[in-house]
Parts: sequence; C-alpha cells; structure tokens
Amino acid sequence: MSLAEKISDIETFLIYSVTLEEEAAERHDELADMMEVHNNPEVAGTFRKLAHYSRLHAREIRDRSAGHKLPVMAPWDFAWETMEGPETADISSVHYLMSDTQALRIAMGNEQRAHDFYLEISKRSPDRAVRELAAEFAVEEKEHLALLEKWLAKYPEPAEEVPFDPDPAHMPE
Repeated sequence: MSLAEKISDIETFLIYSVTLEEEAAERHDELADMMEVHNNPEVAGTFRKLAHYSRLHAREIRDRSAGHKLPVMAPWDFAWETMEGPETADISSVHYLMSDTQALRIAMGNEQRAHDFYLEISKRSPDRAVRELAAEFAVEEKEHLALLEKWLAKYPEPAEEVPFDPDPAHMPE
C-alpha cells in the first residue's frame, strides 16, 4: 500500500502537510547556516528567504487545521518515500561556493517533489475530502514553482555549474 493510500483522513493529511513544510524550513535554515560559515552571504540570504516562505506555508496549513485534532507523530512515524519529506532539500546537493541560481534550482526540485506528493494523494487517498484538499495543495505547489521560476529569471546563468575551489578539501586516499 502506498503512502497516498494510507493517508485516509484529513487530520493525518494535515499533519503530513505541515511537517513537510516545517522540515523544509529547517533544512533551508541549515543550508543558510552552512553558507554563512563558508562566507557565501548571498546564497545564505536566499536560503533564509526560502525558509521564511516555508514557515509561512506551514502557518497557513496550521490555520486550516483549526478545529481538527492533529495526531502527534514522532519523526520516524512518517512513511516518507525517502528518509525525509519530499520538500526537504538533499544536503549533498549543496556546495559551499554555489550560486543563487543553483540554490533556486534546488528549491524548484523541492517544490516539484511536493507537488508530486500532493498530486499522488489527490488521486489515491481513499477519502474524498483528503483527495480534494491534496489537489488544492498540489496547485499551490505549482504556484510556488512558478514563483521560483520568475525569481530564477532575475539571475544570470552561471558560467559553470561547479565553481573553481581555490582551497579544495584534502582527502587522504
């Protein structure tokens, strides 16, 4: 049974949704911290903005949860397809010399995975109310993706994907 089929009540759907956004915000803050440590303030600022937007979306979902008793779930109770929620950036995709363009591409991948997550639930949840709300959330994630595309258009394409590292890490063989 897929995760989409297991999400069979609105309260479970809402706790998954708010957790998805809160985990994304936490990861964006972690990435911003990493960029600050490596003196990449521009990209740190981009990740801070992304964390802020994720928190706003989480707050919107919590507001929509008013009147529902959301279950209390430990992190290991979530049956994500991977170790983390679909909107949580893969930390291995980050490089300390990355550009804003690269950071935004990571964010776009996160939004696309969140869209796909909600779309799957909108098709497969056994509960009609969950399917309808998931379809609405899928549309919102597409809107977030469109906003990121507009934001990305403001930045020039980087000359190279991985910038030259004047002080590469020394890894013993």
